[in-house]
Amino acid sequence: MSDDLRDSLEAQRKERIARASRRLLDGESPQAVRPELDEIDTYSKLLGAIEPEQRRTWIVPAVVAVICVIVAGLLWSMKVRSTNIFMTAETENMRFTLGRPWRIEHAFHAPQIHAERLSMVHAPNLGLNFDESSADAWFELNGGTSDVEFLEIDGGGSVEAGSGRDEVDLYASNARLRGKISVTGKVTVTGGPRAGETTVEQSFQLDVPETVEIAVSKPQRIASQLSIHTPGAWLLGRPSVNGLDFNREELRDAGQRSLVSGVKSGTLRFDDVSWPPVELREGDMVSVRPAASAVLMARGEKEAIHVTLSGAANEVRVGDASSQRQLAPSVLEYLYSQKSLSFFWGAIVFLWGFIWSVRNTIFRRRRS
Repeated sequence: MSDDLRDSLEAQRKERIARASRRLLDGESPQAVRPELDEIDTYSKLLGAIEPEQRRTWIVPAVVAVICVIVAGLLWSMKVRSTNIFMTAETENMRFTLGRPWRIEHAFHAPQIHAERLSMVHAPNLGLNFDESSADAWFELNGGTSDVEFLEIDGGGSVEAGSGRDEVDLYASNARLRGKISVTGKVTVTGGPRAGETTVEQSFQLDVPETVEIAVSKPQRIASQLSIHTPGAWLLGRPSVNGLDFNREELRDAGQRSLVSGVKSGTLRFDDVSWPPVELREGDMVSVRPAASAVLMARGEKEAIHVTLSGAANEVRVGDASSQRQLAPSVLEYLYSQKSLSFFWGAIVFLWGFIWSVRNTIFRRRRS
């Protein structure tokens, strides 16, 4: 039946109720208005037996369903801005940008150390006393035992570490640098104020340690270099970094340069979702933007650098030289793994019920 017929019956029932009420208020007995009450009861039973017309009642739930699908689709396509990862990598090379000043102490002990592109080298007892504004001084300690007591680089600096057979190379640029190296034993000292110029070449027998102070007083784009030969076991501490990758430049034919990856192997795990670990293959290009709270550690292991990174990362990219893909869980995957999906769908059901209740209330008021 149509809603119009139902509305007519409802109007008749209300009219009978109003008439019976007036008669009772006028003093008539309930027995006298009994026929009116019987009619009211008849109208009520008819209205109860008639189902309201279902015309267009599917529109509201359909709209709600579409909204739910759209919201779920957006959550599936949107990537989380930050996710917790745990990465290990064996690599020949690593590069990072310092988020805060970085200081390592007693990280290297070696029989030979070579440094270049420094603005200050100070060791008067060894004949080294260079203070050059051009930051081009160099020196080498060969023999005895040299200990890098400390090396400190300002925040914002770029650092590159490379490891090969019996050698570790550190490059630092775009930041001030200072450090101290102590040396004992029979050592040959060479150095000069500029590349290709040697003004000191002398051997010493040092029974008491002598120190060599080094510094780069102004940030420079050309990287200063510290090479440690036969370093043994070493550790780079826990630098706070804004960016990390494992690339290096290689010179090709005709002076062309290209980026290659130093990664040999590794794994990458996303702790916020149940993804299987990502296996890093040799030559994979990997770049990460860790959050300030992430912990980065690097140590020498045979002829490679063993790197571990744990904590929040704002961006993770993995791929080959031609293309890299960004790896990050979607918001929906994150919510599911955090056991919050039940809350999400509960909120959707609540919203649907709320809209449906408002709709029914509005339509009932219109009918009345």
